[in-house]
Amino acid sequence: MLTYEQVRDWVRGRYGPRHAERRITDIGYAYSVSTQPDAYLDGDTSAMTYGNGPDLVVKRTGAVWQFGSGPELMPLYDVRSEDELRRAMAALLPGWDPDRPHATVPLTQARPGFPPVAPAYPAGPPAPAAYPAAPPAYPGSPPAPPAYPAAPQGPEFVAADADNAVLVDAVGVSFDQRDVVTDFAWQDVHAVHHTVRGLCLLVGVTHRNGVFHECRVGAGRQKKLREWSQQLALTLGHYRGGSPGM
Repeated sequence: MLTYEQVRDWVRGRYGPRHAERRITDIGYAYSVSTQPDAYLDGDTSAMTYGNGPDLVVKRTGAVWQFGSGPELMPLYDVRSEDELRRAMAALLPGWDPDRPHATVPLTQARPGFPPVAPAYPAGPPAPAAYPAAPPAYPGSPPAPPAYPAAPQGPEFVAADADNAVLVDAVGVSFDQRDVVTDFAWQDVHAVHHTVRGLCLLVGVTHRNGVFHECRVGAGRQKKLREWSQQLALTLGHYRGGSPGM
């Protein structure tokens, strides 16, 4: 079983020691390792590289997988076991052999002399039950209906063209790209970026695991493009507090 110290030493050798600990996220059955350059991890968002996703390093075997950052591959980063990973690969990448990873971290990788360091994103407390149990009913009375929590409230931004759409609301950010919908809950969003290119609005989301996703929406007119940019900035400012990188 691969330990945190072993994968940390592998990351130091592969990407350099400067941000080795920050790159690593423990996701249970594996470690997710950010592949972004040091400059981006220093805070320079313009240094972000596109198209590459994080390395997935399986704890049991040391297998290293590199899938990229296309929205259609997002389910591969959401699995929580080796069995789920194999099933997801069979569905999304049928030509890949799940027993032939791109690389392997030797289980003897660890070197003495490095004190243990906590992972960059420690696991949070377990989420509360979605629907709290109703109190016991009196004998003979009908069961109480479940209590459904009120939907989150807040401003909403929507931009759409014939093919793509972007939605930002109290739940998070959603991209609809030719009917392929990718949702990002706020707790999973590391940063949101937006810019204008020609008559298009480009919105990018960096997932907390390091994967970058982008959606392009055509406005058609400069007036609409300005309105979208202003509305999006106000909406992101409400949910993200105007922090750098949003």
